[in-house]
Amino acid sequence: MTIGSTIVLSHSLRYGFAVLLTATSLTACGLTGDSSGGSDLLDFGKKGDWESDLAVIAYTQGNFDEADEHVLEALHDNKKNAQALLVGALLSEKTNRPNRARQYYEEILLYNGNEVSVLGSSTPQPEKITDIARKRLRQLNLRQNKLIIEDKQGNKVFNISNEASVKNGTKAMQDALALRKKHQGTSTANSAAIESLFNDGEKNTISRFIILKELAENDMITKEEFLRARQANIGGLLPLTYAPASSQVIKPVPSSRIIMDRINALKSALEDRAISAKEFSAERNLIIEAILPPSPAQRLKRKAPSKEIITAAKDLRKLEVLYDLNLITSGEKDKEKALIEQALGLNGNSSATTEGQAVQTGTAPDQTTVTVTTTATTVPVPVTITTAQPQVIAQPQIIQQQPQIIQTTQDIVKLAEPAPITPEEVIAPTTIPANKPSPEAQPIIPAVSSPFIDH
Repeated sequence: MTIGSTIVLSHSLRYGFAVLLTATSLTACGLTGDSSGGSDLLDFGKKGDWESDLAVIAYTQGNFDEADEHVLEALHDNKKNAQALLVGALLSEKTNRPNRARQYYEEILLYNGNEVSVLGSSTPQPEKITDIARKRLRQLNLRQNKLIIEDKQGNKVFNISNEASVKNGTKAMQDALALRKKHQGTSTANSAAIESLFNDGEKNTISRFIILKELAENDMITKEEFLRARQANIGGLLPLTYAPASSQVIKPVPSSRIIMDRINALKSALEDRAISAKEFSAERNLIIEAILPPSPAQRLKRKAPSKEIITAAKDLRKLEVLYDLNLITSGEKDKEKALIEQALGLNGNSSATTEGQAVQTGTAPDQTTVTVTTTATTVPVPVTITTAQPQVIAQPQIIQQQPQIIQTTQDIVKLAEPAPITPEEVIAPTTIPANKPSPEAQPIIPAVSSPFIDH
């Protein structure tokens, strides 16, 4: 034997002894083994175990290329080698190959062996390789399936198309209306109203409030979080009563089911220690911020009240739908309605009339007649009273020491208390058609955890 061959042999022996010593050390530390307490590291009779042991050594020393070669050799000899699969998965995570890592973890779970290891474990104690694979696979999926991204302005938004968002929002509103009708037997809104009344941005806004409400009802956010986010953006539903909502509310948003599934997955990952409590809290808060920001940095432009009677009537109809969806209270609806009518210069206590319609009262024994003529563009409207002799009348009708009633085709409204005036021209205000009173909606959130009660 030459000196060169002796040196090579010497290096080989030293490497072999180093491998044996390292393997013995790993076994003593409990890096790998089976659940029965025996070690596979020194059992070279099993097919592929030698290569998997070398893969473990190379991985722990940071020699990723060498470890990858040993993993492939071990799996070529035995495709069910859990130790090689685990090292291959961890190595794939380190080298930014998540799809390959996922494949290795899924194969570990498929073969469902009893081997244990501390590699990839969240604790210093050995765990079953299948348990490690399950936790790390969940963590990997959470990282890959992000719901939230940042737009150019740095706002947290959802990665979903507007078309899909509007479809989800429409279905959410239809389901909410169907549920109300099922429990109360009536609803003034229907699916056709959703399509005809609301544009895409309004549907996205409504969908966000529905999602926030469902999260609160399912105890995924606290009452305080619900109130803070709702009150900061309620102007998106009631633009005349409250400050404008965040500029994000009109942007696309996924369905409530997708968001709740995401939070449930985060909970499961936290319970399995696949993520920390800090990571769970951070992403959960980001989700809430992306739905309805509690402290909006940018807000929508303030909406001007409508001056057209037809547009105002449409706004009133929107209020009824929002009320049927249990997104606003009756008090909030009444305040917004009053501001819509006030913008038209109308008196909410007057009767409803239509364009070019003459309204007449019943005649008293003296046959005094009051004629009121209104138009859509003349507010207030002069009322001419024709009478044979001066009488004490109410505005704008005859009184017999009792309030009278003006009857229209739209509604019946009781007048104010009578006051004596001269038989000359008086001014009679008009109003837009009013909706029939709708039944009381359920509380915004169930009474058990309701942040406020609709009185």
